Amino acid sequence: MFLFAPIRWAFKLVYFAVLAAVVYVLVSAYQVVSASHLPTSPTAVTSAQAIVVLGAPAVSTPLGVQPGSDYHARLAQALALYRAHEAPEVVVAGTPAAIGSPAEVPVGTSWLVGSGVARSSITDVVADDAASALSQVASLLPARAKVIVVTDAIDALWTKGAGSKTGLVVQVSPAQGSEKAFYQEFDQLWRQATGVAVGRLIGYVNTPWAAG
Repeated sequence: MFLFAPIRWAFKLVYFAVLAAVVYVLVSAYQVVSASHLPTSPTAVTSAQAIVVLGAPAVSTPLGVQPGSDYHARLAQALALYRAHEAPEVVVAGTPAAIGSPAEVPVGTSWLVGSGVARSSITDVVADDAASALSQVASLLPARAKVIVVTDAIDALWTKGAGSKTGLVVQVSPAQGSEKAFYQEFDQLWRQATGVAVGRLIGYVNTPWAAG
């Protein structure tokens, strides 16, 4: 019996380690949901040096390439913030164009220019994921620059964490209509919860699956 004692202890250690990991992720999920309850009014944030729009898919239509519904909501929120004079500059961030898919950044920039934002007030940032995009934004702005990041409500906690690690002071202004009940976007909640949990331990750049 004594010979099997180390094996039993090993199983117990594994059990408690898995249990601790599950509890940690569940706590992170609760924090993600709590952080997603943000107002969308432009007056709910304070003035910043830049508004950062995180990319979302663009779509091809008979009228040409246009922002998808999610992207359109983010751009409209950024436009509302810009018109409210919350920041003098808009940064349009997105991923490189994939084969067969329209590029996000040119579509977003074109939409903003067409909506009355001066092209000189827009900066384009192309990066592999949102964490890398926020790092690029930080390199373009002074240290500890305050930014307003526009993304979906469920992404708020991860976005704040990823941005703060780059040296930015992040406020999140979620797109109109992006806040949903957690059971309606369980997959995204799971990605965000694990992204926050892992990001806090080894860095948000290592959580590309959670980038909003």
